[in-house]
Amino acid sequence: MVSAQILVGGDGAETVLEGGGLRLIDRRARTEIPLAVVQEARTGGGHHVEIVLTDCAVHRVDGGNPTAAAAFVTALTSALPERRDPAGSARVMVTPLTPPAEPETTRMPFDGVRATLLAILLAYVGNMIGVGVVYEAGAIIFPLVAVLPLFLGAALQFAAVQKTWVYRALKERGITVPAHFAHRNKNGAPVYRFTSADGVEHLAQGSSTLGPETRVVYDPDSPLDYSFELSARSTALSAFFHTLFGLPLLVGGVALAVLPYFLD
Repeated sequence: MVSAQILVGGDGAETVLEGGGLRLIDRRARTEIPLAVVQEARTGGGHHVEIVLTDCAVHRVDGGNPTAAAAFVTALTSALPERRDPAGSARVMVTPLTPPAEPETTRMPFDGVRATLLAILLAYVGNMIGVGVVYEAGAIIFPLVAVLPLFLGAALQFAAVQKTWVYRALKERGITVPAHFAHRNKNGAPVYRFTSADGVEHLAQGSSTLGPETRVVYDPDSPLDYSFELSARSTALSAFFHTLFGLPLLVGGVALAVLPYFLD
């Protein structure tokens, strides 16, 4: 069974495949197209999708990125009925929108993360041993105290890079689908269920501001990378504040760790 899908264009326009039809929403109008009058859907490898009706009329919509556009074409093609209605545009319903509708606007795939963290840990332990051997034992206090700011600073910096990485990946190839409330986790945060384009169900943790039904943008190459609100502004602000607080901690921790080498 092919899941419902949502195309979100760069201008905020939306194309929703759900039930027995298509719903196209932009700033000016809502267009309802029954699947029975859709002859075919196609994309030339770009981020636009052309929906061809049985009377040869064409609706061209923005898919946001080539991956989402291709997945939408595949889903729409699979959902088309065997028998088509030649009426075409005569069955299309267009409803003007006044005022204009304003659309509402993770895990980073680093290879060898565990090996890198293990190497850093071993190097740090080696540094403390070296400090204890070369200098007096009391000098070990500096690298020991440095562990906390180093850990917090590195965690904040990692979060900043991860958020930026995931945002770029979702902008380049993210696919938007409906998400439905499933349950609450042990911390009380709502967990939503969504179905990817290949029919596999996934769970995603959301926030309390979301309703029982919402939408999520996920990375088809890594469905664990997702966002309920793909916003450049919120991503930039989050990365900025993580760096603002994380970088001084990281630099201070490094300074403490190497301080014994600069003491008489």
